[in-house]
Amino acid sequence: MTLTVTIQHLSETDELYRWYEGESGPQRAYVELSLTDGALLASCNGFIGKNRKPETVVHGIDRQWTIPVLTAQAANSFLDDLAPLAQRLLDGSAVEWDGKNHVGRVLTEDAQEADAEITRRCEALSEALSEDGGAADDLMDAWSIDTIGDTWSAEEAGITATTTDAELDETARRLLDEFRKGVGQPYAVIHGLDQHLRGLRDALAADQDT
Repeated sequence: MTLTVTIQHLSETDELYRWYEGESGPQRAYVELSLTDGALLASCNGFIGKNRKPETVVHGIDRQWTIPVLTAQAANSFLDDLAPLAQRLLDGSAVEWDGKNHVGRVLTEDAQEADAEITRRCEALSEALSEDGGAADDLMDAWSIDTIGDTWSAEEAGITATTTDAELDETARRLLDEFRKGVGQPYAVIHGLDQHLRGLRDALAADQDT
């Protein structure tokens, strides 16, 4: 049966961004092509521990290439560009039994060339966006509240001991907007900002109780 590449576009701007508590940075983002059904998608690693991969990836059934943590719009455009190459790779590949596992094999020279070109484009994209002056509109640029430092005191953020959770959420949105404008990254995210603001509020509340 001949398979046709089917692109699974993203819908939410930050779908490729995920940063688990206790981790040093956001999860790895990737492009993936399934040799079983032709699905071409962008996603991020759901495993804790950056080196863990599903068995289907380990065995080459789902082909993966690392990309930057892009916005949905940028990722969707990149998937569209890769689709013809992905179809060539799919046409010349198969899932076979090797005596122990089902594995993905790239069988034809054209498929191998397409695989290599997808790899090259993903690597080139990462290099281009890591340079100064890269396409800021394409990136979910991730910062940690720990590396930013004491950017906002409770007074500067407008937080008191009686600030509600809803007000904290609004404050977080306002401060993030100010930060994005300051660093010139319209889709920057600050990991731990919400917890930091709640910590400021709770510390003031605790002081009142003593």
